[in-house]
Amino acid sequence: MNAQRIFSLSLSLIAAAILSACASENNTSSSKEPNTSLTEPASIPARRAEGESKVLSDYSQYQGALDAAKRGDDMWVQQFLAQAGDSAMAENVRNEWLKSLGARGQWDVFRQENKKLNAAGRVQEVQCYAELSSGSYNMAAELVRVTNKLPAGCTRLVESAASAGRLNSNDAWRRVRGLLSNSQTSDARSLAAALGSPFEGGAQGSREYSLFNVIGKDARKSSSAASTLSSMEPGLSREQSSFAWGVLGHHHAQNQNMQTALSYYGRVSDRKQLTDEQFEWYARAALRLQRWNELSGIIQQMPDKLQKDPTWQYWLGRSYAAQGNQSRAKDMYEKAAASGRNFYAVLAGEELGRRVNTKNNISDADKKDVRRMADDGAIKRALVLFKNSQSSNDAKMRRQAQAEWRFATRDFNEDNLLTAAQVAFENQFYDMAINSADRTERKLNYNLRYLSPFKETTVRYASQAGVDPAWVYGLIRQESRFVMGAQSSVGAQGLMQVMPATAREIAGKIGMSSSELYTMDGNIRMGTWYMA
Repeated sequence: MNAQRIFSLSLSLIAAAILSACASENNTSSSKEPNTSLTEPASIPARRAEGESKVLSDYSQYQGALDAAKRGDDMWVQQFLAQAGDSAMAENVRNEWLKSLGARGQWDVFRQENKKLNAAGRVQEVQCYAELSSGSYNMAAELVRVTNKLPAGCTRLVESAASAGRLNSNDAWRRVRGLLSNSQTSDARSLAAALGSPFEGGAQGSREYSLFNVIGKDARKSSSAASTLSSMEPGLSREQSSFAWGVLGHHHAQNQNMQTALSYYGRVSDRKQLTDEQFEWYARAALRLQRWNELSGIIQQMPDKLQKDPTWQYWLGRSYAAQGNQSRAKDMYEKAAASGRNFYAVLAGEELGRRVNTKNNISDADKKDVRRMADDGAIKRALVLFKNSQSSNDAKMRRQAQAEWRFATRDFNEDNLLTAAQVAFENQFYDMAINSADRTERKLNYNLRYLSPFKETTVRYASQAGVDPAWVYGLIRQESRFVMGAQSSVGAQGLMQVMPATAREIAGKIGMSSSELYTMDGNIRMGTWYMA
């Protein structure tokens, strides 16, 4: 079982524990009133609603408008935006059009259209083009620290800033190395040239390019990569050598060669050359080998953003505890536990002896508010697409329904988020019910965060298989968010994400048809049998 699968199962077990606790709270505390001190009058949005035929018409034209935006067919795009109204579809088309306008240097039209875009919906590449249009390089200082591929507009911004001498040189050359390590040689070559030292003929540029023979995607897989790097080190700078050893350490950690990974990471003398992902794999390697003293040192040298992540606050606490320093361990557990209701906050709370609190601290949404929310135009658009996607078994339309729901709710306060979650639940749009309920920080409705639909079926098959229904629900929540037609990138299907090959094996053993994998009943039956 791989690390990602173990992590997913761990999350599902946490969800199962909370679901079980929710059920217990519902059974034992039903006579207690929720805390209503957090309740405030909610202002329910009342955006103009469009008829179902109009929503479906917009959807039928959406892909064509998106394609037109990408190829620069301005007339088609303008016609779509003029009639599409305020929606996720229109916002996405406008973003794509702005990318095209920026790429073509149509700055007057770009600036006019960019003003019409809500800041919350403006994608990164459009922001980059906006800076290019104004001659500003504010974003470039942060973008240059990204070592993988950037969108075309952001690549142009970074290169323009490099040519203008507006970048930190160390950060810029670190990005060149990162691009080489991802075998993105064209972008690396362009940035090196913009920095004034091209790969061909430039003193630093040629040395940087020599690293490609060690850190490129194929090169680092070679058994001789480390010895090649060792032989090159006398001619490399401290930064170049450190980056390269970080790449090799990361590669071996990802391939579970943790001893080798730690050895290579140990040769990194300039830890600032490590990316966030490399740092995290460095820590995982030490964790896997239970080198607690080394782990604490690694975490303490992480960038501030990672050190404040509850994941690494928790594991730093564990490393202190393993070394016998209970006081410092407790301090780190307190920090992780205070981070919210995430996975590591729960684990840290358990280390501190705290029980997961699953009592709702807010009353259920008022039924009148729920009806008014369901009538909001943006919410209604999402529901129209969702219901039509269900009846037509159209996965692409369902994804657009999700996009419209997120668009409709992105500026909601906590009262409205919980009201919207109730609307989604009542319309069986379960993944978006969870999405909305999960976004509240102060006002908590655990019944919406941890739904238990399909109860009769789930309990029946869980009982037959001898597994806890709460565990089944935890797995479904983690794996599919209750999306019946969910399909993973590797082909796992349905609520419980059962692979077709596994389904055929299960079907043969318990007298089912493998085609039942694609039904709600059959998927749950197969999944619970497999869990037993």
